[in-house]
Amino acid sequence: MKKILFSVSVVLFAFGIALGLFGRVFCTRSNDSYKEIQPESFVPDTIDTVLYDEDLKQIYVCYNDANCVNVYTESGEFLWCVATPYMRNSYFVLQDDKLIIYDEDAYIYDSENGSFLALENEENSDLNYNEEEENIEHYIEGDYYFDKFQVYKASANSTLEIIVSRPWWYHIFDLAPLAFIGAVGIGVCIFFESKKGYNAVKKTVVFGNRKAKIIKSYFKTTTIFHLIYTVLNIIFAFITDWLIIGIIPLTLHMIASSIILWNIKDRLSCKSDEMCVVEFWGIAEIGSFISAFISVIIASAIAV
Repeated sequence: MKKILFSVSVVLFAFGIALGLFGRVFCTRSNDSYKEIQPESFVPDTIDTVLYDEDLKQIYVCYNDANCVNVYTESGEFLWCVATPYMRNSYFVLQDDKLIIYDEDAYIYDSENGSFLALENEENSDLNYNEEEENIEHYIEGDYYFDKFQVYKASANSTLEIIVSRPWWYHIFDLAPLAFIGAVGIGVCIFFESKKGYNAVKKTVVFGNRKAKIIKSYFKTTTIFHLIYTVLNIIFAFITDWLIIGIIPLTLHMIASSIILWNIKDRLSCKSDEMCVVEFWGIAEIGSFISAFISVIIASAIAV
């Protein structure tokens, strides 16, 4: 059963990674006809940002890998689209009645109708792109919000009305969740295989190697600490989100300790049963840190 689970997990992980890479390649576009108005883009790229022109009553939905901007009315009716030649990590701004897409080169369009105005060097343009993201605590009536594939408008009762929608299957290409499921499956298989060896020696092992004993104790203590943090993080999320920031020192500690301790572990000269116990707690430490990281995601969702 374990072999089947491991094989399935490996296939899911590999397929998920391949699917994610294919999605990025599929979304990446280069439009040589950048001076011409384009039809609405339905490439399953994730939304980079959404801009709104209050005077024109137009919504600009910007896609990074696709290098394009779909423009809609306030009710979600498509108006026009513009797309540039390939640019990596491009930026989008509305400025002085212009829609500007830039990354070294700045492609400038009329923000009302999408007509091409100019191609300039970014350094020659006074651009005021703001990379800071707002921490949304509550929705403001009439404002627009977005997630990876949808654009919403907030109503009076703080509910969100979908203005621009894309089908559910777009999520298949969103960083391949299958890869995550496969990775978890592989981790679980490795953990239980290690635990099997640990159970066979844990009652009889006597540590003669001092370094091995110290590393084992350190891994075990860190594992317990990670698990305590995981539980408390989720519980406290219903009250406050301050504990979420604790993942930062945990991550820095994990990186530093892993570099030092795993390097020492690999050079240990100790008995096989001692190494079996050390490796088990080392794997447990990694697994517990992953659970702590997942708890941050859960806690963030609860605290919103």
